[in-house]
Formats: sequence, C-alpha cells, structure tokens
Amino acid sequence: MVDHLTRITVDLREPRAEAIARTLAEQGFSVRRERRRLVADSTVVEAQEAKRALLACGFRDREFQVQLEYVRQWGIL
Repeated sequence: MVDHLTRITVDLREPRAEAIARTLAEQGFSVRRERRRLVADSTVVEAQEAKRALLACGFRDREFQVQLEYVRQWGIL
C-alpha cells in the first residue's frame, strides 16, 4: 500500500499567509505554525488538487510551496 502526504508551506512574511492558511484549512488540511512559516498537511488532498484550488482563489504560486511525499506502508505477512 502506498500513501501520500501533501505538505504546503507558506512564509509568514507573505502578506496573505493567513488567508492561504484559512483556505487550506477549509479544504481539510491541518495547519500549524513552525518558526517563520505556516505548514499545512493532508493525506487526503492531492498536491495538484490543492495547488489548483489555491490558484483558483487568486493566490500566486510564488506565495506557497507544495511538496508531495509518497510513503510505502509494509504489511505483515
């Protein structure tokens, strides 16, 4: 089984960082603050889907970074 983690980071110095965080939270992301950035994680929303939604809301792709990680879960035989 392969799972994924979509992570979106936003520099807190971005003027619309809080608005991006609210939009991601509405999509089901868990949002937290880490030092000088906001970090939003989801194992449900795909990276491209999240990016399209942010762009559709008027945000620019230079305001946030999208990372996608795949995790292989090994079962017990």
